[in-house]
Amino acid sequence: MARWQWALLTACCAMILTSESTEATDRSHAKSLTRPGLSAQASSRSCTGEDLPGTWSLVTFDSSYRFKNLQAPYLFPYQLFHYSREQEAKSAHSRTPILENSERVFDAVPLDLTYRVEPGGRVVLKTKEQDAVVEVWSCSVVGQNSRTKDDRTALRRGDVVMTLLGSHGQTLFVRHLRKNPA
Repeated sequence: MARWQWALLTACCAMILTSESTEATDRSHAKSLTRPGLSAQASSRSCTGEDLPGTWSLVTFDSSYRFKNLQAPYLFPYQLFHYSREQEAKSAHSRTPILENSERVFDAVPLDLTYRVEPGGRVVLKTKEQDAVVEVWSCSVVGQNSRTKDDRTALRRGDVVMTLLGSHGQTLFVRHLRKNPA
């Protein structure tokens, strides 16, 4: 991964705020998702409520960090996420490419989650029926393209980097998303 991508991940981790989220049950604390000695000089800013509406695809990247349950859907290589202007959230996960139109994919996904974007870019996901917090993410929008060319996984302007926060504010997981064309 390019040096400035690691710097962006370092910056995202530095933005972690303490939260009262529920802990993801399958993941243990990530010991390190960054290389030591890198400065956080990448161009990024915290997400706002205007950044998330739309459909996003997961951009996969290699990490030395491994999880207990490799069959867990959040680790599948093909993932779509939809955030509506009405603050509703849906996701779809697959081991094979998702070839259908994203609207058709999300028609089959039940609406179980809502979200809100708090100051500082915290995205709080809750269950729709019980209003219980499911996950809290620290969210950053990439401000400039990576210097790496011809790499589909390189960070691009407008991409979103989301860091899942544990119940004590620790980093559990990092997700790189790219917005699908409207």
